[in-house]
Amino acid sequence: MNRRVWLASLALAAALPLQAPTAQAQDVKVAEVPADSISLHYYRPDGNYDGWGVHFWESFEKVQDGKIVGSKEKSDMPILNISWGAPMKPTGKDGFGVYWQVKANEFRNGKYNYIIHKGDSKDCVKDSVWFSNQGRQVFINQGDCTTYFTLEDALKARK
Repeated sequence: MNRRVWLASLALAAALPLQAPTAQAQDVKVAEVPADSISLHYYRPDGNYDGWGVHFWESFEKVQDGKIVGSKEKSDMPILNISWGAPMKPTGKDGFGVYWQVKANEFRNGKYNYIIHKGDSKDCVKDSVWFSNQGRQVFINQGDCTTYFTLEDALKARK
């Protein structure tokens, strides 16, 4: 390669914006979900999880195959003595972010209701849910109300 071509390619390379490498699912290790539990994974780009918790609650609609097919038999009820002022603290931290794990049988109809929040600040403005037939773990990115059912999809969606 002659010197002019080499210098031109060097100048071109220097002018291109650098892109941060994106995480690949095989590079991100997440906590194993015990056989009798569900797991909610949460990612914040700044890595600051202080004060963030989850409000899990059980609802009493009739659910069949991941769909609500009947009205509530009684009012919703938080699980595990969780209250709005005392959300569940993360169970741990892994390669995705923090995570919460609870026994699946806390949600007798297979509908997992949750809100990730810090005080009165919700990460997503709407109540969130997933159903037992959709899997035992989900992945949430800060500020994105989408519930991702695979690590790969959640990583791809990061901005």
